[in-house]
Amino acid sequence: MTTSASPPPTSILLATDLSARGDRALARALQLARQWKARLVVATVLPDNNATELLAQLLPAAPPLDENLTRPVAEQRLRRLFEGEVTDVAVDVRVGQGHVGRAILQLAAEEDCGLIITGIASDPLFELPMVGSSVLWLTRHSTLPVLIVHDRVRGPYRNLALASDFSDSAEQAARCALDLFGPPLQLSLVHALESPGSVLLTGDREALQEQERSGAREQAQALLAGLRPLLGQAHVSKLIEPGDPARMLTEHARAADMELVIVATHGRSALFDLLIGSVARRLVETLETDTLLVRDPRSLAAANADAAASV
Repeated sequence: MTTSASPPPTSILLATDLSARGDRALARALQLARQWKARLVVATVLPDNNATELLAQLLPAAPPLDENLTRPVAEQRLRRLFEGEVTDVAVDVRVGQGHVGRAILQLAAEEDCGLIITGIASDPLFELPMVGSSVLWLTRHSTLPVLIVHDRVRGPYRNLALASDFSDSAEQAARCALDLFGPPLQLSLVHALESPGSVLLTGDREALQEQERSGAREQAQALLAGLRPLLGQAHVSKLIEPGDPARMLTEHARAADMELVIVATHGRSALFDLLIGSVARRLVETLETDTLLVRDPRSLAAANADAAASV
């Protein structure tokens, strides 16, 4: 892989449900647009008639969707987010309709965006129970990195944590983040060791765990050596311990005041795929730190090929 940094995207897309919950994501999108001198595309998605009927069936007690939220009204509300406040960023508004994830990806492709930014939303307009979380859908299907914003903006990202299984996908996610956000002040590499089987004697478990930890340290050194041209003078630390990946990331991000957690959504083993799927879901639902989820384009192409072959 190349060691030179790629230029930041010239256009980025903010996906919003038009609620106040998206304020932090909006603030981060504006900060990045200013940092990169990029155009900001702000998009929302209107449900189609089938989605409205489905919602009424699945959640009869939920408030009805706003039937008056037509495309012109949605565009007006999007523009209102910037009235009198944003004069130094080129902003375009777009409104899609139908399946939220597919509509967002279509808009991002049409606008040539290099990053999708979103917050966490749970109201029926943005997330339908039938498809689960639209954010998680995006992480499974988008070849673009997806930035999920939880925290208030304190400035450019400087303290990053990388979840890694030392696969090519994890390295690609790290390079993507470093290309986007530049040399950080601090990078933490977090690796959760797989626990040896419980049937082993204690001594055998400890020996195997230490052997795995030693191997992981060597892999971490090799990964960081490859990333060094992109790290600059960043202080690098390694957290390699047995434990639950989501809990390790959450606790470390909080204790070390990390500003961004980087997660690849595809690994090199079936076990890692299972773990990272669980990690991604729990991070989306509980982590208070902003999270960059990066899907390896090669894994997406393979999944599409398998799906086409099975038809």
